[in-house]
Amino acid sequence: MTIDFLREPDVSPDQFFSLVDEGMHGMIRFAVVHAAGVLGLFDQLDGRGCTVLDLAALLGIDERSLSPLLSILCEIGLVSGEGEVYTNTPLASVFMVSDSPYCQKGHIHKNAVFLEKIWATLPERLVHGPLVFDREVFFRDLSLPAMAENALTGRLQRTVREVIAMPEFATAKRMLDLGGGHGLYAIAFAAVNPGLTAYVFDLPHVTPLARTMIRNYHASRVSPISGNFFTDDIGTGYDIIFSSSNPGGKSPALLTRIAGALNSGGLFVNVQSDDAKSDDPYHELEWQLWSLGSTGKGTGRYTREQPFMTREYRDALRAAGFEVVRERQIRDDYHRESTVHLVIAKKVGEEKAVPG
Repeated sequence: MTIDFLREPDVSPDQFFSLVDEGMHGMIRFAVVHAAGVLGLFDQLDGRGCTVLDLAALLGIDERSLSPLLSILCEIGLVSGEGEVYTNTPLASVFMVSDSPYCQKGHIHKNAVFLEKIWATLPERLVHGPLVFDREVFFRDLSLPAMAENALTGRLQRTVREVIAMPEFATAKRMLDLGGGHGLYAIAFAAVNPGLTAYVFDLPHVTPLARTMIRNYHASRVSPISGNFFTDDIGTGYDIIFSSSNPGGKSPALLTRIAGALNSGGLFVNVQSDDAKSDDPYHELEWQLWSLGSTGKGTGRYTREQPFMTREYRDALRAAGFEVVRERQIRDDYHRESTVHLVIAKKVGEEKAVPG
């Protein structure tokens, strides 16, 4: 290799080093938010101000490290510093304080695990294949807690408002949250309708989270049911069956079972992603870098990759005796400019065989 030590590169290095710096700064900002949450910094600043010395003593952090960390938190809008006293901003009070109903520390934790185990080992992942998570551990410890937190930032409220606007909701007595995971939708519906009894049906390793949520929200009229809704009895006599972000909810094969479990005039509420193909290369790459257990995430009709409300699915709805009475795009703040597709179908006729 030869080089002219008097000649600078033909391409300016500014853009290259800016790219590196911006990426590193973004990673550092996220790491600072994660560390501050884990160490309880936002909880300590909840409703009061602290000096650097007081906060360092409370958290067990050297003030020489704490000062620049606080400066970064001020820069990104989570902490406010007036003189020597630091306080939470409203953004931190709402989304990072443990006692806030909208706290997102589980979401931050999930992303921190992905940063450590996937993005920090990206060359290995690209060459040797995706990181394999234990399926039960992934849903119990990472996915479902984050999904519950994300839903409460607006998607759940928007969905509930659409459903309770239906005349049938006011007189509903029994509902089933099919593949209900954390159970928050069933809990919310029961809270709005004091005459409603709700059930959360999901796999045995998932229902403990629903039990925790039911206990936390004192939802005495909500009960979990453990089982596999593809093979096990889901019950009958429901006025509402609800399904949200469950890939099985895109399966036409389930519609006759759902219709059979609903009372005449009952509602099937289905909320699913439309993203058969992602146009976001960041999330598309992430999707390729992890898997679940020996069976992976699956392909086709039982994954997020399956499109929703296809002609096949609409035909199957009609064949099962459903009439679509409401469709909406619901904003989902989990990702910028993201939406989910809400469909409310009413059982109006007898079930018919789905055309083969």
